[in-house]
Amino acid sequence: MKNGVINVYKEAGMTSFQVVYQIRKLTGEKKVGHTGTLDPDATGVLPVCIGKATKLVDSLMDSDKEYRAKMLFGRKTDTQDISGEILDFMENREVHRVLKEKEKSINKLSGDIAIPSVLQETFQKFTGKIEQLPPMYSAVKVGGVKLVDAARKGKEIERKRRSAFIYEIKDILVSGWEQDEEPLTAEFTVSCSKGTYIRTLCEDMGEYLGIPACMETLERTRTSGMDLGTAHTLSEIQKTKDAGKLEDLIIPTDHFLTNFPSLTVTDEAVRKLLFGNYLSEEEIESREEAKELRYRVYDRKGTFYALYYFDPKDNWYKCEKMFIDEPQH
Repeated sequence: MKNGVINVYKEAGMTSFQVVYQIRKLTGEKKVGHTGTLDPDATGVLPVCIGKATKLVDSLMDSDKEYRAKMLFGRKTDTQDISGEILDFMENREVHRVLKEKEKSINKLSGDIAIPSVLQETFQKFTGKIEQLPPMYSAVKVGGVKLVDAARKGKEIERKRRSAFIYEIKDILVSGWEQDEEPLTAEFTVSCSKGTYIRTLCEDMGEYLGIPACMETLERTRTSGMDLGTAHTLSEIQKTKDAGKLEDLIIPTDHFLTNFPSLTVTDEAVRKLLFGNYLSEEEIESREEAKELRYRVYDRKGTFYALYYFDPKDNWYKCEKMFIDEPQH
């Protein structure tokens, strides 16, 4: 099985760890890791790294994300989504009354727009740099303890707010605005930095409006340069394996390192390269010129081996990360 990344579409009802377990079984590869947890009820893009590509996990997790979320007004829960225990509740009619009172005051200043002005103003308020309190039901560790483990034991741990960045909130779709007895929801697409909790965003926007709110649904639509268009469910991956074409779904490791220039070594240097040894200038056949002193290293056949960096002090190219399997003895 070659090293690389499979773009998995995680379906609702399973954890990200369960997805990793299934990919491990399907590929027969022990080293498998995902690039950013999705809650069990959430769906969407979950890149899974296989073999030496697991060395990409940290860098892929640092990438920006995009989600399609649905926010429900009138309910606040301990998990910040509809699966949790209700902590605060507001009747639909009261939700509408509060929002429409605010809408009247805003409209005096801004006039009518495509969606209720009070919600448009709220989404704008939460665009840019924001501060979030990590939810108790999350994998964040405080003092060596996972918050979710403490939450399941009924404990509340003191935690500090963290910065996140909301680049854009768009494609807003509000349902129930005209019917005071109906639940009010708002769907939206949000582009954000790593470490952003969308369910916390929903709760915080509700709090800003003076209304309990939580996240109803969440789908990750883009991360690490991958989107829904190239994502595959586990059942689709299983069928592809049964057809003997599983490797067709694996995206090569160097696809995620194209921000680094490439470097090709001579045939004589390949054995040194296999063992991650230093390389001299004489052993470099060609390289792309760039300010970045890290390079994707290939042999003359175009096989990708490693990420090397140039040390000007010693005048050597040195291995930073090896992405090809070690040679067999």
